[in-house]
Amino acid sequence: MLQYHVFIKNYTESRCALEIKDFLVKMNAVPHVSGYETALVPVLTEAFSPYAECSVDKFGNFIAHKKGSGKGAKVMIMAHMDEIGMMVSAICDNGFVKFSRIGGVDARNMLAQEVIIHGHEKVYGVIGIKPPHLTTPAERNKAVQMHDIVIDTGYSKESLETRIRVGDIITFKQDIGEMQNGKLTGKSLDNIAGVVAMYEAVKNLEHFNHNADVYFVASAQEEVGGRGSETITYVLKPDIGIAVDVTFGKTAGLSDFDAFELGKGPTITYSPNCTRKLSNDLKKVAQDKKIPFNIEVCHGMTGTDAAEFQVAEGGVITGVLSIPLKYMHSTVETLVPSDIATCGRLISEYIMTLQNWEEEA
Repeated sequence: MLQYHVFIKNYTESRCALEIKDFLVKMNAVPHVSGYETALVPVLTEAFSPYAECSVDKFGNFIAHKKGSGKGAKVMIMAHMDEIGMMVSAICDNGFVKFSRIGGVDARNMLAQEVIIHGHEKVYGVIGIKPPHLTTPAERNKAVQMHDIVIDTGYSKESLETRIRVGDIITFKQDIGEMQNGKLTGKSLDNIAGVVAMYEAVKNLEHFNHNADVYFVASAQEEVGGRGSETITYVLKPDIGIAVDVTFGKTAGLSDFDAFELGKGPTITYSPNCTRKLSNDLKKVAQDKKIPFNIEVCHGMTGTDAAEFQVAEGGVITGVLSIPLKYMHSTVETLVPSDIATCGRLISEYIMTLQNWEEEA
């Protein structure tokens, strides 16, 4: 029988990125704005249930429990499944819709976007902009304010009110597309990419015995404050927790110290938000197994679910792995599938080192 790391290396490198892309496409097609992300549960259950015992808690977190074969560490691997979006706040005359943001939606990215309002039926809309010919010099030099933006549906107010209502969620109309050199682009890759990395890890572990009890958690409401990560940590009480999220991909205008090249593997974070020993252990596994990685330094909180679960219950040994992503919180987020596969491999390789677990802070 092949050694674990040899099998996984061959398995990962020989696999077609199409499977990863297909899973991303399937999740992207389901609206999963913060607070409404449980719409993804059937998709996740179908994917994870062949490998783990699946459930959903009261808060809406999805849990896939991959049982260990002996007394070992209790490990929580977490990637948030919610996306940023909007909510209808008013239905106005002439089919215009006012909205409120859910999560970090940037006003600069809103203009000329296509959206879908998820009401009694799906209503297609566009976010228009005044033609430049009709703007004043002052308007052209002024940033657009969110409260000035409206969605145009084309309906009359009366007709629109039969289809949607205040409180309905709104998502951007953007599919996952493929660029040159296998890069993928689209909305909500932050953080369905992390969920797919967990899926890669749970599939890897299926082929081998591991002592650690592993809970793969697709958490709810990270984009509005990491609420799901805190509640589930109090329930699971893990020994070790690893947040899997995205980080800034290298692009024009960003310092080399702030961003990471796509295709060079995930980043391992060193931060007060992370337990240094776990960061060191993840680094050692990556080095030993020749898994590409980068070191990411964060002087405070990491902006991930780790901020909440590190201090939940009696405290959790905490780490963060991140997938480089360009154009975060836009409709053209961009990554490469190999970084997702590599991140999943690093997770599973690390879990295989926990055969003789002794709790260490």
